[in-house]
Amino acid sequence: MRNETGVVEYPDGGRYAVAVFTRADDARLIVPERDAFIGFAAARAVEWLRR
Repeated sequence: MRNETGVVEYPDGGRYAVAVFTRADDARLIVPERDAFIGFAAARAVEWLRR
């Protein structure tokens, strides 16, 4: 299991709590591709909410 949580705040005052959880068979702690995907998923979710 791997997860990241945080708050995204925009200049217009919009704030979004974001949490992305992943599960993988790969037990390595450092997997840059997985971390990049977590960031990608969080960005897409906030973009969708801001529509």
